[in-house]
Formats: sequence, C-alpha cells, structure tokens
Amino acid sequence: MKILSATLFGRALGVLARAVCRHRRLFLYPQLLLFGLSVLYTAEHFSFDPDQNNLVGADKQNHHNYLRFKQEFPTQDDLVVVVQSDKLEKNRQFVERLGRKLDAETNLFTHVMYRNDFKMLGAKALLMVPEPDLADLQKVLTDYLPFIDKFTHATNLVSLFGMVNSQILHAKNEENAENKSLVKAVPSLENIIKQAMASLQRPGVPPSPGVGSLFNTGEDAQYITFAHGQIYLVTAQARREDMTESAVEQMRTLVRLTQLEVPGVNVGITGEPVLDNDQMTQSEKDTTLASIISLVVCAFIFIYGYQETGRPLKATFCLVVGLGYTLAFSMLVVGHLNVLTITFLPILIGLAIDFGVHLITRYEEELRLGKSEEEAMEKAIVFTGQGIITGALTTAAAFLAMGLTDFKGIQEMGVICGGGMLICLIPMMTLLPVLLMRGRQNAIDRSVPKAELRERIENLWLKRPRTVVVLTVVLTAAALTQFHKVHFDYNLLNLQSKGLPSVVFAKKLIDSHPEKSLIFGVVIADTPQQALDLEKQLKTLSTVTNVDSMVPYLTEDPTKKLQLIRQIKNEIAPLRFEPVDDSPVKVEELSRMLWYSYGDFGQVVENVPADEAELRNQLNSLRTTIRDFRKLMLGMDPATASRQLTAFQQALLNDVHDTFETLREQDDSSGMRAQDLPPALHDRFIGVTGKYLLQVYPKGDVWQRDVQEAFVREMQSVDKTATGTPVQLYYYTELLKKSYQQAAWYALIAITIMIFAHFRTLASIWLALLPVGIGSVWMVGLMGAANIPFNPANIMTLPLVIGIGVTNGIHILNRFAEEKTPSILSKSTGKAVFVSGLTAISGFGSLLVAKHQGIRSLGELMSVGVLTCMIAGLTFLPAVLNLTMAWRNGKTKQPSGDNARSTLGREEPR
Repeated sequence: MKILSATLFGRALGVLARAVCRHRRLFLYPQLLLFGLSVLYTAEHFSFDPDQNNLVGADKQNHHNYLRFKQEFPTQDDLVVVVQSDKLEKNRQFVERLGRKLDAETNLFTHVMYRNDFKMLGAKALLMVPEPDLADLQKVLTDYLPFIDKFTHATNLVSLFGMVNSQILHAKNEENAENKSLVKAVPSLENIIKQAMASLQRPGVPPSPGVGSLFNTGEDAQYITFAHGQIYLVTAQARREDMTESAVEQMRTLVRLTQLEVPGVNVGITGEPVLDNDQMTQSEKDTTLASIISLVVCAFIFIYGYQETGRPLKATFCLVVGLGYTLAFSMLVVGHLNVLTITFLPILIGLAIDFGVHLITRYEEELRLGKSEEEAMEKAIVFTGQGIITGALTTAAAFLAMGLTDFKGIQEMGVICGGGMLICLIPMMTLLPVLLMRGRQNAIDRSVPKAELRERIENLWLKRPRTVVVLTVVLTAAALTQFHKVHFDYNLLNLQSKGLPSVVFAKKLIDSHPEKSLIFGVVIADTPQQALDLEKQLKTLSTVTNVDSMVPYLTEDPTKKLQLIRQIKNEIAPLRFEPVDDSPVKVEELSRMLWYSYGDFGQVVENVPADEAELRNQLNSLRTTIRDFRKLMLGMDPATASRQLTAFQQALLNDVHDTFETLREQDDSSGMRAQDLPPALHDRFIGVTGKYLLQVYPKGDVWQRDVQEAFVREMQSVDKTATGTPVQLYYYTELLKKSYQQAAWYALIAITIMIFAHFRTLASIWLALLPVGIGSVWMVGLMGAANIPFNPANIMTLPLVIGIGVTNGIHILNRFAEEKTPSILSKSTGKAVFVSGLTAISGFGSLLVAKHQGIRSLGELMSVGVLTCMIAGLTFLPAVLNLTMAWRNGKTKQPSGDNARSTLGREEPR
C-alpha cells in the first residue's frame, strides 16, 4: 500500500505546500485584492427575498396553481391593524383616525378598508345590503326624516341645536311626526355631544360620529369587528410588492401617532406580509448578531485553547476572507438570500474555522519536533491537509446534497453553504500558510509542551475499551427509548419570535373569531354559474365555515331591492343641505345654545308620562351629557376648544351631507355588474381576465396541522386546483420535510463514496460513520427527553450532522493510518478535533441568541448534534479501533503496526 505522501492526493498537496513556501506573495496580494472586490460586489448586489412562496419551485403543481392565482388576482395581501379595547367608542375613534391617515398616504397604500359605509361602496352600494336590512333602512329613514331635515338647514353646531331647541318648544304644545322624530333622536343627540366631548379630550383631527349615530344603529354596525366589537380591524394593501417593507414601517409609524391621540388601546399589525416582513427583519438581526458572536467566540476558543493570539487571529482573518468570497459567490450564483440561507454566515464561521484549527495544530506540533518552518508546513499540508480537504468535501457534500432535492429554498441553501465550505477552504490552505510563516511567533514554539493531562484522560477509555462499548450501547439504547416522543411541528407561527406583535395579534384573531381567519383557501371559477355551483359545494364541507364571493350580488334577482332603493331615493329626494359653515366655532355662543337645550329638555322631562320611564332616563342622560360638555368646553383654552370643535363640526356635517348625497345618487336602473363593484372589492374578487374568486374560510385554527390537512383535502376534493395560503403552507412544510430527509440520504451516499475513495477500504466507511450514527441517536434521544420537536427550521440538522460529524472520524482515521495507534486526544489531531468541535458548537450555539424561534431551534439542535458526535468520535471510535486491532491480533494489548495497516490500508513509516 502507498504511504500517504506517495498517493496522488499527497503528491498534489506536496506541490501546493512547496509553492506556498516559495511564492508567498503570489498567494497573498491577489487574494487581498479579490477579497476587496468581493466586498464591493456584495454591497452592490445584496438582496433579501422574504417571500416564503419563492422557496418552492415553480414546477410543483400546487405552486403552479398559486402562481396562476397571483397572476389572475395580482393585488397584494392585506396589512391588518388589530385594535382592541373594552370600549367600542375607543376602537371606533382609533380606526377612524388611522384610516384617514392611511387614506392620505396614497403613494404607499391602496384599498384601505375600515368601515363599510355607502360612500366607500359607491353608486350600487344599496344592492350589497341584504333585502331585510334594506327594508329596515327604508323604515328608519321614514321615522328619522323630520330629525334629519334639521341637518339640511344646519350649517354649524349652533344652528343645529338652535333648531332642536325650537322643535322642543313646539313639542310641549302638540304631538306630530316631527316631535316624535325628535323624541326618537334623543340618543342620537346625546351621541353627537359625546363625540364632541371626545374631540376636545383627544388631540388630532376628530372623526365624524358617523351616520349610524344619527340612526342609533349601534357604534360598530359599519365597522369590521371581532369579539362583539372589542376588536376592530383596519386593512390596507401596499401599492406594489416592492413597497411592502416601507408600507409596514409607515403603518407602524401612523399607528404610534394615532395611539397618542387615542391612548389606552391595544394595537398591533399583522397579516401575511407583516409576518413575512417581521420574520425577515428579525432573521437579519439575529444572524448578524450571531455571526459577530460566533466569530468572536471562535477566535476566543482558538486563542484560549492554544494560549496564543497570533496564529488564531491569522486563521480568523483568513476565515473572514473566505466569508467575503462566499457572500460574493452567493450574490453571483443565487442572487439573494432567503429565510433559510440567511443563517449561512454563523454556520460557516463555526465550520470553516476548523480548517485553520487542524492546520495550525499540526504545524505547531511539527515545529516543536524540531522541523524547520518549510518542513513543518509541508508536513501539515500534506498529511493533515488530506484530512482537512476530505472533511471539507464531506461537509460540502452534505450541503450540496440539498441541491438534489425538489425544494428551491433548500437547493439554494445547499449551493451557498456547500460552495462556501469549498471557497473558505482556499484561503485556509493557501493564504493562512503564508501568514503563519510570517512574524516572530514561530521562534518561540520549539519547546515540547506536556500533554500528560490529555493522555491520562484518554487512557480512561483506551484502557477500558469494552467498558466504553457497553456504556455506549446502554446510552444508545436509552436514547432509542425516547424516539417515540419526537414529532414534527408543522406550525410556522411557532417559528416566529416569542411575543412578536404580528404573531400575538394573529393568534388573538384566531382565538376571538375561529370562523374567520386572516388566511383562506382560494377557488377560481371561469363563469358566475360555475362560481355559484362551487360555492354551494364548498359550504357543505365540514371544514369550511364561510365562503366570500361577489358572485351572489352579480347573479341575484334585484327586482325587490331596486323597488326599495327607489322608495329610499323618493324619501330623501326633497332633502337639500345648506353649505357647511367653515368659520371657527364661537364657544360662548355654542355654550349659550346648549344651556337653552339643557333647560328645555328639563321641561320636557317634567311632561313625560309616568309609564315612559325609558324616555325619561334618556332625556336625563342627555341633560347630564350637555352639562358635562359645557363644563369641559368652558374650562379649556377658548382657541383650542374652538379649533377642535370646528374640525368636529365640519367632519359631522360633511359626513351627513356626503352620505345622503350618495344615497340620492344610487343607481336603481339595473342589478349589480362586475364593473359596478368598488375598486377594493373588484380587484380582490374579479380577475384581470374576468375570472371569479371564492375565498374559502376554514373552521378552526388553520395553522394547526390536522385542521390544515383536513381543510386542504376537503377543499381540493371539490376543486383540485384550489390554492391559497393554507394550501401553500400544507405542501410547503411537507415538501421541506421530505426534501431534508432526502438530502440526508443523498449526503450519506456521497460521503460514503468519498470516504471509500480516500481510505480505499470498506472498514473505513463504517468506522468513519460510527461517531455520526451514535451521536445522531444520542441527539434525537435528548430531543425526546427534552420534548424538543423537529420543525421546518431545525430539520436541516439531518444532513448537516452527517456531514459535520463524519469529519471527526476522518481526521481520527487519517492520523490512525499515519501513526498506527488509536491514541488521538494526546496528539495534535485529538486536540484539533476537540477545539474544532468547540468552534463548531459556538458557531451554531451563537444562534441561541436569536429571538426567531426557528433559527434558535436550529442552533440548539446542531450544538447538541455536534457535541454528541464529537464525544462519540473521541471516545467510542478509539475504543472500537483498539478492540478491532486486538481482535485481529488475537490479544488485548495495543496492536502492532502491521495490524493497524491492515485495518485502513495506508500508513506512513515512522
């Protein structure tokens, strides 16, 4: 058998070693220049893609269906503001004020929705009102018409209450329709005064009380509400997809400003774009922090472990150069990072520093044995370099195996990390040797350090190989008993940061209204009749709670509704509103008019019959509100009170005018057509080629896997092309899970081939894989014991543990083939395996600082996996090598060199 240095691999590394020693500048300055260019290229082309839908390849049928849906309905997903308090009026005030601010930001937001009023719905608004409600509206208008008529003549608050006072005086003497209307309007008058009080108590431009206040139909009747009015919603869409991040940030700014105007309200922003944006932002922060921590900790471990600073810092610098190359490579080949690949920096820091650890350890060992710098470097590059390169190739293979999967995001992860491992290898094997041979440090490394402590520790298991094997088997069996506790958590919300407002408020909506989720399934119909048939079938499904569509409005018989609309128009036809007075409110004059109202209503109370207690209570409540309003108004700075009341006055009267103008102009000539829908509804439900959208809402929490699966299966039983976020989530997580499982098998196959190619014996394969197998079983056992599940983020551990863990076996077997002894820890190789294991753990462990739970769970699992594989490699593998050689030699003492050679096939003579 050829000795290590005589192989083709060894001879090639010998050529490299001599070239590095003789032509140092050739390996130094070009790489520094390339590093600078890489940094500039990365800065110019860096981009991040937060859209999880882009992680799935477009060739998948379910993803193709989703892309077809987005092409037909290109509107952006909703940004949702959740407003919560136990006071309905606070909620209303907040959404009105915020909605107005969003409406003004036309450069960023479109399709702002916070109330379903007639003005927003347009000329066909009444056709969207259910027929019974339309009949009720017609009756309310008839009952309130005399009171509404007061608004037609009112130009300001003073004239409005002046006419009310005049009516009160007439009400004392006669009973007619106007007086009855005034009595019915008592709650409405009180509501208007309460709203005026609120305008004085809150900064900012006050909103109108809303026409619903006039009709006393309830404060939340026009709004998008959950939990019996305790939660109000405001929805908007970014004008373009590339504006989403800016829209989210601006929406948060406007929410903060509105909270100053309406304090005491619990407000959060959620929705798919917000969840994606928050995940992107948090991931960037987490990985940046983790990368810095990983780099610092790895350097510290290196420095502490070797009790020196020069060489570890040189290795760290070469690592930074390799990372710079990798970033440029990522932007050149892939073009962006995503929520998976953004973790590559701390991962590579923990793994690629190992190259420097092993090279420096062997170089120092040879220096201490009396070799010159060139001889020591050649020995390190030729012998340890083979293990370094083989280990790099196996780890890179584990990553590159991801490129064989069907999941685009995993493919990108494999390309970036696998390519990055090989790229980082270049400066470590060329630039680092140049730097190591520069400086004064080489002159002080001639003394041979004592390694008795490591040797004594290693002898604890080397002298008791059978005990080690039995103990390992027992621990492995114990770990296997915990396997049944390990499951896969499909819920992507559980990957987000704990306490993240967008997640918290998404869960609030799920809990408050499980029948109306923020995410829904999508079915597309070509014709109205097909849409009606599909809607009918979907509503019969046990997992479906509701189906939203515009088709019922477009296909219903409008005859009765049109008759009611004509009656409403006839009722309000005589109404003609006076222009609104835009001059400032005169506080003293308004106070005086309200004082008259207070007294007049007091006289009315005295005349209320004893059997009308409710009316008496309403009048007394109104008088109390008038008294409190006057007290508040007169106690303020007159200029401030006038300014706020002027804004309220204009908002109230303009709202009334505009609403009745909209009612007067309702189109009663025909039923609803697609082009009659308001833009916010048309763009949402009518496609660019005229197709019809059905939004299918699931019953229960669709983020839960069982609910999600049942919903998707049932919905696709009606329409196999059904899509939407629940469908995407279902297939996304399943494909991701299967892809990483495939990647693990591909990595195992590729690594097995490379191990055989390196050592050229079958025994070397199972020996190298022993630490991986044992360490992986221990890792999963600990997961079960600690109740840690796999999830779409940490499932990456499967191929990575194989690729990273096997490097321990390769380095140990490589040194074993060279020196024919299983004693490793006392040698430089054992020390390097231990230190490189710690740096890998610190690389992944740095992810533990992440608030993003997916990134954090990856750090937890990989840290444990690297640790268990390292322990198995340093203890169990040497014990097995000892037993194997003893068995071959027919005795229990340490085997001879010939038997060692027969185990792995290659050796280096002493």
